[in-house]
Amino acid sequence: MRLCQIALSVTDLRRTQRWYREVLGLEPAGGTNLFAGPLASMVQGVPRSASTCWWLVDRQDFFQIELFEFRSPLVRPLPADWRPCDIGYTTVSVSVVDLERTLERAAAAGTPPLTDPLGQAGARRACVRDPAGVLIELMEDDPRAAQPRERPRPGLEAATRSVTVSVPDLGRSRRLFADVLGLDVAEGAGLHGPEHEALWGLEGAQRDSLELWADDMLVELVSYADPPGRPWPPGYRISDQGLLNIAFGYRERAEFEAAHARCLEAGLRQNGPPLRLGAWSVVYVNDDQGFSVELLHVEPWYERQMGFRPRATPKLAPLVGRTPARLRTERRFEKALVTGAAGGMGTELCRLLAEDATSLVALDRDVDGLARLAEDLGDGVEVARRELDFADLEAVDGAAAQLVAEHPDIDLLIACAGLDRAQSLLAFDWRQARDDFTVNSLSNLVLLSHLAPAMARRGRGHVTAIASLAALLGMPYEAPYSGSKAALAAIAESARAELEPQGITFTAVFPGFVDTPMFRANAFKHTYRIAPRDAAERIYMATLRRRESLHFPAREHAKLLLARLLPARLRDSMTRNAMNLNGMQSRGR
Repeated sequence: MRLCQIALSVTDLRRTQRWYREVLGLEPAGGTNLFAGPLASMVQGVPRSASTCWWLVDRQDFFQIELFEFRSPLVRPLPADWRPCDIGYTTVSVSVVDLERTLERAAAAGTPPLTDPLGQAGARRACVRDPAGVLIELMEDDPRAAQPRERPRPGLEAATRSVTVSVPDLGRSRRLFADVLGLDVAEGAGLHGPEHEALWGLEGAQRDSLELWADDMLVELVSYADPPGRPWPPGYRISDQGLLNIAFGYRERAEFEAAHARCLEAGLRQNGPPLRLGAWSVVYVNDDQGFSVELLHVEPWYERQMGFRPRATPKLAPLVGRTPARLRTERRFEKALVTGAAGGMGTELCRLLAEDATSLVALDRDVDGLARLAEDLGDGVEVARRELDFADLEAVDGAAAQLVAEHPDIDLLIACAGLDRAQSLLAFDWRQARDDFTVNSLSNLVLLSHLAPAMARRGRGHVTAIASLAALLGMPYEAPYSGSKAALAAIAESARAELEPQGITFTAVFPGFVDTPMFRANAFKHTYRIAPRDAAERIYMATLRRRESLHFPAREHAKLLLARLLPARLRDSMTRNAMNLNGMQSRGR
């Protein structure tokens, strides 16, 4: 079983590639803009995937460092308090010809060693962070397997020797890498001792480990007892900044198919069926602890095209650097008021705002949820939170007046609070419907009555009103929800017409089924679902661009537009068939 690739998600492709070339002496091996669209999303398990990929090679045969710069989806930065004991792929160890010279180049590139080198001459180690924040251990020694891999580029100064994986359960990870994938236990390899923990800031850490040979490279599995590793962040994607995954390579299609079959038999989940394109094949599989592993088949005659042999970096790279980072810097908000902030979508929107250093005023009726949100966001951004029941307009009025006085610099309102409580008109509770209208639409008018004058005085402000695709078409049993969300959309349209000359812009958002507690308890048949993080990213980018409206998913929006053109007798039958009458009780978002 051959480790053939270590993949990284980076935020600055040119800078990161330059670092690996100038500091480690790796050679470019080409790249591609083709990892985009439905096939890329299917393989990688990443929504709306679009990236530029460049490859680098070291001394070894059939091995590459793969750098992804994602344009979509949004890349969550590596947390400032990330530690190598946290769950995930953590460290790449590289044997270098001249440690002192490599450290000098690293320091000149703005990435000095985290500590002084440790160890005796000939076996010293040091650790640096690459521009993406990935830990790179530099080694004077060069551990090799009993049958060493060929090294057809002896003139290069580096050879990657291992990748370290922090795992929650060593036994379960051993099952994946040894029993299923077939890696051999590396008896006596002794890759790391307790003293090496100081290299990456975990001096005195208590851990168990297992080293496995993947051909002539090591996969080190580590389970930390003290300090314990934190789990994957909520909503984690492999496209988030840092080490993405590793790949095992096959030059024979039959070996690839056999490994894939073993993974399926062991219960591993694949993102999609293998992509078989003649000269190469690929599939990503995931274990029950959240680790992504790529299986890659490449015919030997096609290895150069796939980045396993030196090749010039593409001269035509129009999409490099075309990430949303510049937009997020230039169009960011100073302070945002978010209603329904403790809900599924509100929380994700708050995370995105916090990533861009936008201060937050978080409102919700869920006090415990607001406390969890504040803890999740940490100390990196100012968060003012307040319990508020949006069904009580007098309370909303008083709170809005006080908040505007305390926070006159609010320049963004995201109206995310909502209720969806289906009921039949044959057994109708008008008081419940009144509360639904109050929360979904009227409370936002009350907020605007205080925020709009403050924004107008400053000559700028933005409001994002989250309605629903259900606002575009009256749905059976959903009269309060469809009606109140349609009212919210009309409020945004009316307010835009009046206030845009004052510098206040509006975005009306019409999402489909977002996987929140409200969605899971509503009365619709759940034919699809959108992850809250995915929905929040679409909404946030539309907000930054000050778009007038956003409808998603596009296919469902198109269906609704077509349905509105049909005669009522046909349209009403279709909408009745869209309902699940067993789900008549709902909760707020």
